[in-house]
Amino acid sequence: MAIFFALIFSWFDWWVIKTKNYTVIYKPRYEYEAIQTLNNLEYYRLYVDRLTGNNPRNLPVVIEDTGILSNGFANPFFYNIHIFTYPPNSDYYLEGIQDWYRLAGLHEYTHIAHMTKTAGIPKILTRIFGAPFQANMYLPGWIIEGITVYTESQFSPYEGRLNDGFFDNYLETRISKNKFPDIIEATNEPLSFPYGKIYLYGGEFLDFLSNKYGKEKTTRFFTVYGSYPWAFISPLFPVFGIDQASKTVYGKTFPRLFSEWWRYETNKPINYKLPGERLTKNGWYISSVVYHKNKLYYVREIPIKLNGFRYKVFTYIMEFNLADKKERIFTTLNSSLTTKMKLHGDNLYFCNTEIRRAENIYYNRFGITSILKRMNLSSKKTEVLFKDDIRTFCVLNDSIILYVKVKDKNHGSEIWLYSPEMRKKLWEGDFLINEIETNGKWIVVSAGKRFENTDLYIMNFETKDSIPVLKTPWTEGNLFFIKEDLLGFIANYEGKHRIYSIDLNQPESIFCYTKTGFINSFVVIDSMIFFSGLNSEGFDIYRMVARPKIYRLKEWKANLAPNFDSLNFVIKRGNYLDITKTILPSARVPLFLPMDSTFKKWLYSAIFAGSDATNENSYTMVIGYDQLNNIPYFQMGFQSLFFNPLNMGLFYYYNDLLYLSFNYPLFYSLDKKVKKILSGLDFKSFDGYKRKEIKLETSITGGSPYTTFFLDFSVPFERRTFRSSIDRTGFFGSLGLNQMLLNGELLIKLTGFSDTQNSDTPLISIRGYENIHSQSGFIFKTEYSHRLLNIRKGLWNPNIYFEDLFGTLFIDYAIDREQEKYYSTGFELGVETKVCFGSIKIFPRTGIAINKNKKIKMFITINASSLFFNH
Repeated sequence: MAIFFALIFSWFDWWVIKTKNYTVIYKPRYEYEAIQTLNNLEYYRLYVDRLTGNNPRNLPVVIEDTGILSNGFANPFFYNIHIFTYPPNSDYYLEGIQDWYRLAGLHEYTHIAHMTKTAGIPKILTRIFGAPFQANMYLPGWIIEGITVYTESQFSPYEGRLNDGFFDNYLETRISKNKFPDIIEATNEPLSFPYGKIYLYGGEFLDFLSNKYGKEKTTRFFTVYGSYPWAFISPLFPVFGIDQASKTVYGKTFPRLFSEWWRYETNKPINYKLPGERLTKNGWYISSVVYHKNKLYYVREIPIKLNGFRYKVFTYIMEFNLADKKERIFTTLNSSLTTKMKLHGDNLYFCNTEIRRAENIYYNRFGITSILKRMNLSSKKTEVLFKDDIRTFCVLNDSIILYVKVKDKNHGSEIWLYSPEMRKKLWEGDFLINEIETNGKWIVVSAGKRFENTDLYIMNFETKDSIPVLKTPWTEGNLFFIKEDLLGFIANYEGKHRIYSIDLNQPESIFCYTKTGFINSFVVIDSMIFFSGLNSEGFDIYRMVARPKIYRLKEWKANLAPNFDSLNFVIKRGNYLDITKTILPSARVPLFLPMDSTFKKWLYSAIFAGSDATNENSYTMVIGYDQLNNIPYFQMGFQSLFFNPLNMGLFYYYNDLLYLSFNYPLFYSLDKKVKKILSGLDFKSFDGYKRKEIKLETSITGGSPYTTFFLDFSVPFERRTFRSSIDRTGFFGSLGLNQMLLNGELLIKLTGFSDTQNSDTPLISIRGYENIHSQSGFIFKTEYSHRLLNIRKGLWNPNIYFEDLFGTLFIDYAIDREQEKYYSTGFELGVETKVCFGSIKIFPRTGIAINKNKKIKMFITINASSLFFNH
């Protein structure tokens, strides 16, 4: 009993602190993160309020630990934001983040302030009927994300994506190739480099509008558009909404404003050019360039489309032979990397992503961590060394490794020593380390204190000192020892990611190796530099002769940290009741539907939808009166993660159906062959509650980078002993394999079932036949899908976009209970289609099947999905 109450208490164990503007919800060990988030939100709130013309109150802010995954999201529909606790590290370029809780908190708060802004009739409708009438939710992603990128870049000239240099430099690569993005590309974000184009194009475009027309116009646009009751049709017909508002505010439609932005950018003097010789031409993402025995090794990440709106990201370790200038895949990794790859002797060291438990709802109480591995370059033998939340590491020798972790409950880092015999903490400090590097003589870190970007420090573990080498307000990282005392690094001085060096004995002078271009990783071998440089398709490998020149830092503006002591607000303690209050319905929308073909009998009802701020509990309900049958109408769906990671669901339909489900993840991994094992238990009462079914379910998924498999098995059964109208036991199972082949996908799937005591006869569905009913049978399907054509064309009015054309060849085979055989073969063509600013994805497919009777059947299928969340 004591254990039971302890578990219940832990599930209720959310803590709350609040002001009149925010209610911050967190688990007990995350009070530091909660206070930092609250301080930043209160300190900078008025700027966001003025920019958006809105002043939200009592906004729930949830702090979640997802391991070393850095992110956050805003939900304007249910009115809350979530901040993940882990401060991000430099990934493919040096992003200036002086304080994670400032950047993430204000980014997400801007989403809420913007998308909940209403005026006029929509303001009245929102108060009565809820979130669906918030007009500013119905805008393109490049506005929704662009305004947050713009905001995050206003509080310091050294923080935010408009200030770190990548966005500006990438636009210059597009201009240099005469490939400047138009409004169609920005809106629909086809799969191409880079990821997150709505952030890039939206942030740069809104920055242009603010500079030319004044940011007060941005505020007015949100007010004007937020007053349109018809804004919900704007995603399909922009002429009636977004363009009307832009003409009112800017005097021009957004397509014309995009053209104006294009003229402005292309008329600027562009001097983007990568120095030296280009060695590869594959683009996408490259990091961690190292050199070994006349070969380069580096990480390349690239997505490959397999079928309609489905792609897989592959992480390769590449090998480039400098003798014959040929690139090949050295190995394909099971999961992505979490930090920079290192070389020591004949071994590569790298960290793959893996799963651990964490305090969150978002990831079902799982989080991301790192597994450090060692791979021998000669044998390719790979061994796991250890698992931890590794932020960065360096190799002292093949047995001893130094690695960094983020300090718990405070800003800062810990440096740990790993050996096969032990792990121990060597150092703890108040700055956040993004990278650590050594050559045996020196140990250098790239690290920053609160509200600072990273600087360069020498570590001395004997004295426990960290000695500053180079301090600037910009970001330094990607460390490499060019010589024993000469440290090379990349910095974003003047918004350009260039290669620099500094003598650790005489750090007064800085040398620069590149004048133009954007570089994210490099090695220096003798007098040659090999580096990963940015072009319009992504990153590729280049080489150049090293000709360092003295570089003098320009004068910079002081980097002022916020003075939280000047804040005048009262923090109060709350409790779980503050969470329960957030479950009130966010949507309360009338719904009237005809119940017969004469339109004389109607369903008079209303839809209610809500969720608590933590997302532990959510629901939808339809309550009304059925005029046709003269009965009340009630339908409800409820999902709960209160006992997370147990997922509970309830669905109820008045006088007909009660369905209760429980799902639990028995196993979850990103790096192992078996990825996920889920178990399920369902209870269902249906057919006017005459039948009562219990179903046991298990599913297993796994595989390797090129091959994935899945296995599903379920056993539904009914017994008169628990008041079902029949006795029944059924068996359902499926086994499948997805194989990447020639940049396409081969799918093989076998399904079998036996449900002979069921009066509701199951269906056998194969192409080329009408529905086949049988109480048992087998279905075998194999198909191969491949992208045939990049279309990448669309319209602004109406808002529709065609991305890629896919073709599928298939063979279907089935056997029913009577041993009758059915088979067919044929092909399908499908076009990826996006409508409503790309938020609704439709994959219509048309096909021809020839069955065993040589009859030709044409068929059409449509798959659809939508996206309504913001990061």
